[in-house]
Amino acid sequence: MSIAQIGTDFINNLIEYFSGAQDILTISQMEQDLPLLIRDAARNIISLYYEEVDAQLLADKAGRRDAGYAVERRGEQRCVLTTIGELKFERTYYASRAGGYTYLLDMAAGLENYARISDGVSVAVAGAACEMSYAKSSGHETGGAVSRQTVMNQVRKCGAAQSPEPPEKRRVAVLHIDADEDHVTMRGGNKSIVPLISVYEGIERKGKRGICTNVFHISEYGQSPEALWERALAEVESRYDMDGTRVYLHGDGAAWIKQGLEWFPGAIYVLDKYHKNKAITAMTAGLDKATRRFYNEQIRHALDNKDSLLLFEVTDSIVYQRPEREAVIRETAEYLNNHIEGVAVCKEDPEADNGGCTEPHVSHVLSSRLSNRPLAWSAESLEHLAPMLANGGDVWLLRQSERPQERIIVRATRAASRKIKKIRFAPDPDSIGKLRPCNTGKVTQLHRTLLSISQNRLF
Repeated sequence: MSIAQIGTDFINNLIEYFSGAQDILTISQMEQDLPLLIRDAARNIISLYYEEVDAQLLADKAGRRDAGYAVERRGEQRCVLTTIGELKFERTYYASRAGGYTYLLDMAAGLENYARISDGVSVAVAGAACEMSYAKSSGHETGGAVSRQTVMNQVRKCGAAQSPEPPEKRRVAVLHIDADEDHVTMRGGNKSIVPLISVYEGIERKGKRGICTNVFHISEYGQSPEALWERALAEVESRYDMDGTRVYLHGDGAAWIKQGLEWFPGAIYVLDKYHKNKAITAMTAGLDKATRRFYNEQIRHALDNKDSLLLFEVTDSIVYQRPEREAVIRETAEYLNNHIEGVAVCKEDPEADNGGCTEPHVSHVLSSRLSNRPLAWSAESLEHLAPMLANGGDVWLLRQSERPQERIIVRATRAASRKIKKIRFAPDPDSIGKLRPCNTGKVTQLHRTLLSISQNRLF
């Protein structure tokens, strides 16, 4: 088999495909069928290239002798699942003078021992696993050719791709930082949290929808709050010139969230609207509609004006009407009073009210994959998956396959490349020979046109 023969077969297959069609082919049909023909040709070319490299390694007896490799077996087949399908090629097995055995071709190709899938497939299934289950990821990317366990293993080999450095830092008047966490179930039934920090330049209104401007997310599992906020500060400073920028930190008041104030000096803390409204609803739950509306207004008025006295007077009144809920009502009122400055700032400073999307961020970025369904996670999987989810599923391999620098490998690879380029990649057009006639369908104008193209007779 040569490159010329692979090209001939590919053109013949194209002619047969088009001329054999009884009706006009639709775009959806060709989108489905043509990539299969192209991938078949690509796999054959890659197999041919690697077998030529193996032949050069085998032929370089002096180089192998100096490097300490002796032939053990020939014609050993290797099958690797790639993004273009299953790749098969034969190579030679060598015994090493230093001890052990190896396939020099596998070393040259950067293939790990016993690896059944390529780096491209690893990245593809890991990226898909950010949006769907391991089983669905396998089905979507490989047609179910790999197991759920294999997909999980690939997730643990990958991490979030690094964002390219911006050409220059930007200056903005305001930055909003939302911090919250997703509550996940671990193997064994225990609960844990996955923190999320979201940074954006404010909320732009499009109709009834609010869209965060230039938002990016940071999530790490198993890291200390100090490490998480240090990472957040580094990401912000890599994008923005912070001189003169006002920073608003939105959250529910958790200790790890307020630590962010230490990393962003001068930042203004804001109790996010979701947790504020949730607390007010908890205080007035169980009251009739009119009474609940009245107390809601009183509580909001007290918070907006930092009137703790009014807040606790309203609390006493609600407890009088619902004594069975006293513990919950007083605990919630205490929570709101502790963060009364973080609520009142929204009335004093309208820009503070132009953020605070903690719950939607968590729901969209983390919960849709980690906790909306009855799942149980391991710590190792979350350590890899959380940053990838925050990065929008853009992943890469953390450990690239090692490429050996042994002279025998380099010399044989270069020799094979020169030989294939000289002999097989540039055949004389006349050496292709006559294309075989199509066995199905009548000879149409399309058939004649494709045949003319293949024989360089179109112009």
